[in-house]
Amino acid sequence: MKRFPLPDLLKGFAVFLIVPVHILEKFIDYSGRESLFAKILLVLGGPVAVPLFMIIMGYFVAMSKKSAAQNILRGVLIFILGIFLNIGLNFHLLLKIRTEGWKFDPIQAIFGVDIFYLAGLSIIILSFLKTFKYGQQWIAFALILFVSGSTSYFNEILMVTERNYILPFIGGEYSWSYFPLFPWLAYPLIGFLFLKTESRIREFIQKQKVVSIAFLAFVLILVVLFSKFGIETTINLSKYYHHTFLFCLWTLGVDVLWVLLLWFLVQKFSEFPAIVFLRWLGKNITAFYIIQWLFIGNIATAIYQTQELSKYAFWFVPIFLATVGLTFLYEKLVKKRLPK
Repeated sequence: MKRFPLPDLLKGFAVFLIVPVHILEKFIDYSGRESLFAKILLVLGGPVAVPLFMIIMGYFVAMSKKSAAQNILRGVLIFILGIFLNIGLNFHLLLKIRTEGWKFDPIQAIFGVDIFYLAGLSIIILSFLKTFKYGQQWIAFALILFVSGSTSYFNEILMVTERNYILPFIGGEYSWSYFPLFPWLAYPLIGFLFLKTESRIREFIQKQKVVSIAFLAFVLILVVLFSKFGIETTINLSKYYHHTFLFCLWTLGVDVLWVLLLWFLVQKFSEFPAIVFLRWLGKNITAFYIIQWLFIGNIATAIYQTQELSKYAFWFVPIFLATVGLTFLYEKLVKKRLPK
């Protein structure tokens, strides 16, 4: 399969920025998580990590030549993989619940709505969208506005007092619902819409270069003007996971500028070692993401939010290097033998 250097670079940066945030969130104590360093990590791992990864995923789902049934099956398999990943990363916790009677709901750990659940459900929804013969782009646009614009409403009406493990996949500010469909479905829909309108956008840019530059300048100005709001939302994880339309719009502006920056870098410095490494990470993002969570999730059970910020590098360096090493071994020993 042909590789696209820019998406690989974007995904590589995304997963590279996610690992520091996971270590910060799971290992570091309260004072460390409130530090300037922590806030910088959260900002770096916010708009250009999960949102951009989901946009890229939506783009390639729209591009896929596979049948609706094949894509739906892929979505189902990714959802199931999410179940196994949650069991794997919470294995130490589940063992403590089983053997020592820890008072924690194991179902909440297994069905914590992480990226794989979001990705699987999004692929299924986009696969159904692709079955429409006409107006796919308009339906996608309407859904983007609906999902991002109604998240606040769904955050309220989906919160119920009795235990429920279905609604958190859709929305609501449940503590174990990190990436529910409202608002996160908007991002793969944006990628889907971009693929459907890409040729017209490129044609417009070629014919209206001055207008295009003016538009980008306008986007930059808006991103800067609303940066205080965007940063405050990003560093508040509850607000970030359940953000609303304005943050989605700000994130989209940041992502447009980020994509252009990395497009320039990949054009000019494609063989620079850091670029090559990040593209490799992007190409192996699934394995890398799973491996880092298996390390971080199981270690976190023993030291959850107890480590001083001064110990951050002590945890980050070996976990990152071990994850890179195991991902490399997976690529060399397993991935090449898997059916395409």
